[in-house]
Amino acid sequence: MKKRVLNTLLTLMFIAMLLPAIQQFSNFPRIKSLKGAITIPKKPKLSLQGYFDASLQDSMDTYVENTIGFRPILVRLHNQIQYSLFDTVNAQGVIFGENGYLFELNYIKAFYGLNFVGFDKINTDIIETRFVNDWLLRQEKHLIVVLAPGKGTFFKDQIPDSYKPDSIHITNNKVYIDSLSKYQIPIIDGNSYFEKIKDTSQFALFPKSGIHWSYYGMGLIFDSLLQKMEIDGGKKFIDFGMKNIEVSKKLRSPDQDLWEGMNVFAQPSDYAMPYPKFYFENPVKENMPKVIVVADSYYWQWFGSGYATRSFHSHDFWYYNTQIYPGNGGEAIQRHNVDIISRVMETDFVILLQTDANMDRYSFGFIHDLYLAIQKLDAMSTEDLLAIEKIIAGIKASPDYMKTIEKKAAQRHISVEEMLRGDAMWVFQNKKKSIPDKNKK
Repeated sequence: MKKRVLNTLLTLMFIAMLLPAIQQFSNFPRIKSLKGAITIPKKPKLSLQGYFDASLQDSMDTYVENTIGFRPILVRLHNQIQYSLFDTVNAQGVIFGENGYLFELNYIKAFYGLNFVGFDKINTDIIETRFVNDWLLRQEKHLIVVLAPGKGTFFKDQIPDSYKPDSIHITNNKVYIDSLSKYQIPIIDGNSYFEKIKDTSQFALFPKSGIHWSYYGMGLIFDSLLQKMEIDGGKKFIDFGMKNIEVSKKLRSPDQDLWEGMNVFAQPSDYAMPYPKFYFENPVKENMPKVIVVADSYYWQWFGSGYATRSFHSHDFWYYNTQIYPGNGGEAIQRHNVDIISRVMETDFVILLQTDANMDRYSFGFIHDLYLAIQKLDAMSTEDLLAIEKIIAGIKASPDYMKTIEKKAAQRHISVEEMLRGDAMWVFQNKKKSIPDKNKK
């Protein structure tokens, strides 16, 4: 009898040990993936060198640990125990506030001024912004800075005491807003707007368990932006609004994005959220603006839902000024592969959109990039510009060279014309470097 029980236990243990491997290779049962910034390591390649220096073993251990069967369930179980028993959140940068409100640490730092970049940095940014704004106006183009509201600022009374400093410091948001306003740079201040309507708004402007604005709040700022664009551009191009606002406890993405990133089993205790239907009526196509939007994740709701496509003639989303997502649904483009001057000259509006949590990375470097590009362009003489056009003509006259240009353009997901001009500029600059400066002895 004892032997039978022992055999049974050993069999069960053996099956339990095999189950993760079976699930890993068969993907049965199918398990919901973990949310958040999860990086799955690649399976290491076998090599004698890796074996002898132990890097193969280390890489294989990491790979197995991150791909073992039932891992999402085990991670959620671990996170749930930590959260339920010890009030510990296992999600990078996520803070559990009062009354179940979730925050990201950067938004708390922004509200208390703990990430203040200093007056010298802000002054430099403003000088470059004024220069860029004046240049754009001379080209009959417009700049609008949209400062999206931050959850830490909006729900400051729900921030846990342990994160409150002895005193509130000066904030990036305030200094940038004051400076931009002083020099009449077009600006939409989302924090001030939301603060004004916080106690009177019929609908929630932020969720408890997400970091981004509600769909209703997003619509309010989008409406303000469109009105500002029509005033600055001097053209009426669309009627935008919200109607049939459904209030539901069945939350839609991204209203629970922080909670989802915690990877736990329990459902969040959240209030009902508003989900309006947006309308875009009477579009005047010839007045529809071409737009570049340099933004953080707050723009995804406008971009991904198609609202921007219905409001603008064309629009590109410069995500953190590192990747460009074309509004026509084309392949993402690496920012360093495009010529910023060419792109700006093809647009009507440049919109900078970011939250107070990201104001320590003002414009994500876009204004500085454009400032330098304009300076370089202004420094070129008529002879320089003619020399570049001559190089372009020479490239076009060479079928083999043009094939190379076309191949590079396809690889970078940009137009042949943009690639052609970029190559010509590179050739011109290198030729100029190779010419000795006669003024130097």
